[in-house]
Amino acid sequence: MYRKKNNKPKIVDFDLIVVGTGAGGGVAAHMAAARGKKVAVIEQESIGGECPNYGCVPTKAILQSAKMYNTVQKVSDFGIKVGKTEVDLGAIHSWKNQAVKNTGTDEGRQAYERSGITVIRGHAHFLDPWMLSVGKRRYSAHNFLVATGSHDVVPPIHGLKECDYIGYRQALELTTMPKKLFIIGGGAIGSEFTHYFSSFGVEVHLADFMPHLLGNEDPEVGELVEAIFEQEGVNVHTETRVIKIVNKGKQHVVSFEKLGKVHSVTVDKVMLAAGKSPNVDLGLENAGVHYDKKRGIHVERTMQTTAPHIYAAGDVTGRYMFTHVASYESRIAGHNMFSPLKHMADYRAVPRAIYVEPEVAGVGATEAELKKKGKKYQSAAVPISVIGRSNVSQQDTGFVKILANKKGVILGASIVAPRAGEMIHELALAVQWRMKASKIDYTMHAYPTWSQAVRICANKISCR
Repeated sequence: MYRKKNNKPKIVDFDLIVVGTGAGGGVAAHMAAARGKKVAVIEQESIGGECPNYGCVPTKAILQSAKMYNTVQKVSDFGIKVGKTEVDLGAIHSWKNQAVKNTGTDEGRQAYERSGITVIRGHAHFLDPWMLSVGKRRYSAHNFLVATGSHDVVPPIHGLKECDYIGYRQALELTTMPKKLFIIGGGAIGSEFTHYFSSFGVEVHLADFMPHLLGNEDPEVGELVEAIFEQEGVNVHTETRVIKIVNKGKQHVVSFEKLGKVHSVTVDKVMLAAGKSPNVDLGLENAGVHYDKKRGIHVERTMQTTAPHIYAAGDVTGRYMFTHVASYESRIAGHNMFSPLKHMADYRAVPRAIYVEPEVAGVGATEAELKKKGKKYQSAAVPISVIGRSNVSQQDTGFVKILANKKGVILGASIVAPRAGEMIHELALAVQWRMKASKIDYTMHAYPTWSQAVRICANKISCR
């Protein structure tokens, strides 16, 4: 099925061709160019890829707007008086667009060209292991890096395609807020947009087939986020399967099965956040590259595919679909393709951050993973209400949880707290370098900070 043909050509157009200009491709392209290699990048969408243009940056920008709005609603608790607060969706869009512009993505092509990198626009398709086409042009190289990212998974729900559903890209561009919204998928994207829309008064229904939201995290995390959402008026439907969607004028009737019973709700918009799937439609079989349409390109820890001169990084590998993982893998690929001493990817300490309120973060193993592997472990958890920062900030919802082996070496951690995305890196360092919890416990933490909860939790882990 997978075949290699043609010998390596003596003369090629480039030393390296990178397919995709996001985090998975851009880092390696610039590394190779800095080594004096002749490099080309191919992009069929926006230069810079998904994260700065449609994902991380614009999403976090509008979530910051939601955070500011929620903060203003509570300022009277701190002795501050303000007038009536109004939401200007046009102004939120302007802020979001400015945040995207500030990343420099609109000058992405010039940045590549300043580094001597050739930018080619269009869809790449491998013709053989050493050559690909873009339109009617053909390009050859000694090395390739595939970093084509991923796309939204569209589940087989009757009537979904006919209901004019939106994904996160379209949700970012809505000119008016829907009164009622049904979100399919309770992972990071679904939860973040639930927080965004509900903050501005939208009646949100959030459905997921898992027993709790954020199914890749420890159950306590998803259960707490669910409780917070419900307290804010969100209708959370876990262990739920959406059956069909029927158009009713400009509205949509969503039918779903929950715990053996069928329910229906009428909404203005349906949003899909059911996961991502790797972009592998580029003739990889012609290059001898093994891949799976759902799991992505098969790579070694060196980021090499089954064709040793072809590397892959980022979402297209189907491992961890995070921007920071993509850039990490791109660095490894960029080093290995031109260096005899190979670096190996290490995924023990991949940090995870979800920007609801309070934030959610995790790193390393979860309890479910440890149980599945049959590993013995101990756990400890403390509520953030035990620390002084919680008192002065009037934010007491959340916790820190640490998992460790019997000797006290930290294996994983979860945090629900303000600034959880910042707090997690102390624990990521511990997981990466196999540190005992006592190392954190014996390290002074400034008072009063949120990170004190990490130290207090570490104190509860038995070390020997």
